[in-house]
Amino acid sequence: MNILFRQVVQIRVPWMITRSNGRLANVRLLQAQQNNPNKHMKVLFIGKDTYSLEILKELTKSFDSDVGVVKRIRLVCPTPAYTNEKRKKIIWKSPVNEHADHMALPVSHVNNRYEMSRWNLPSTDNNYDVAVIAGIEWGLPADFSKKFPLGVLSVHPSLLPRLRGEEPVLNAMMAKQPVVGVTVSKYDPTGNDSGDILAQLPYKIPNGYRREEVIRDLGYIGGNLLIKCFENMEEVLKSAKKQDEKLVSYTREYNSKVGKINWEKMTAHDIVERYRALQGKIPMYSIWRMKTIMTKVFIYDMYVADPSIPPLEKNFLKYPPGSLFYKRKVQYLEVPCIDGSRLHITRLGREHRTIMTALQFVNGYLRVSGALRMLTEPVEPKVLTPPFEYPEGYVKPELDQVYKPNGSDEVYAPKYLYPLN
Repeated sequence: MNILFRQVVQIRVPWMITRSNGRLANVRLLQAQQNNPNKHMKVLFIGKDTYSLEILKELTKSFDSDVGVVKRIRLVCPTPAYTNEKRKKIIWKSPVNEHADHMALPVSHVNNRYEMSRWNLPSTDNNYDVAVIAGIEWGLPADFSKKFPLGVLSVHPSLLPRLRGEEPVLNAMMAKQPVVGVTVSKYDPTGNDSGDILAQLPYKIPNGYRREEVIRDLGYIGGNLLIKCFENMEEVLKSAKKQDEKLVSYTREYNSKVGKINWEKMTAHDIVERYRALQGKIPMYSIWRMKTIMTKVFIYDMYVADPSIPPLEKNFLKYPPGSLFYKRKVQYLEVPCIDGSRLHITRLGREHRTIMTALQFVNGYLRVSGALRMLTEPVEPKVLTPPFEYPEGYVKPELDQVYKPNGSDEVYAPKYLYPLN
């Protein structure tokens, strides 16, 4: 991954590693580390999710390196979930916990976020230089920062003071913001992500990226930015910058209803954009009728069909949006949308059932291509499915407007052959 570190707030790097003169660069690097009073940082790391995992990976790389600034790391994360009270079998463990086990790092567990406000470091192991909190919105004890000479740092996946709170990446992608970022700030126990800013970097979301992919990139950037702060800790702390309260914005909490597909209004591009924003957090779903049973069908992998690809049904525009088309040995289901665009679905599954491939779904539920459609809202069990209601003033597109066998100027998202989860 090629990441260009630029526009770093209040950070100066006194040396640079170059491939053309590697020996001289290594000498300069070694001299810089020998003159750096923070070259043996002892870090207490608090995290739990994929974002904090990527930051922890970068810290452990510095931990393994002979010239790295991190000497020791201890992890604080949620307690694993077990099958029973005897704790014989683990059914869930946080990603950072698994990485810590792999790297043989010491781990302290906290049962829940409410206990964190009363949590204390083990009495035999409290000589850490700095604490880092990432990907977790837990309230720390009021006097927690006093236990660390360099305080507590927060690595937040947004350009503070914008998008304070939980899930800033999801909120940014739902608002179709093209640029997000990472901010390293002082932890402020009196406010929500309101501490002084030490450093931050913008990040432009690549075309077609899903939420989890953006989070992983931001974690990578945040980990490296944090290491840069460690290397220049005294200067960075002196030049800390207050947040501009005029620019403050907060994240909002989304519930499961935001994942519902509205076939009467949403185009294939609308559906896929929302899917990318919610991916890994809230699944997209539609209503599926099985005789008198109404059930949710969750869609786990999808993309907008390229207009140059022939449709599975030549006269698909005669069918209502949400209709399901398939062909034997074709690895996707094709669903027309309100504007004539087509959605290709590769993985889906009924509520509380196993996730299926498109072919497995066809074998289990479909008999005739195009005969059934997904619904926006459930209907009464003993009532026939009403006909599709097109919006007022709707004009059905022509085939040559949506099917372009000679190619299209539009850029389409890659076909996801390897799902993230």
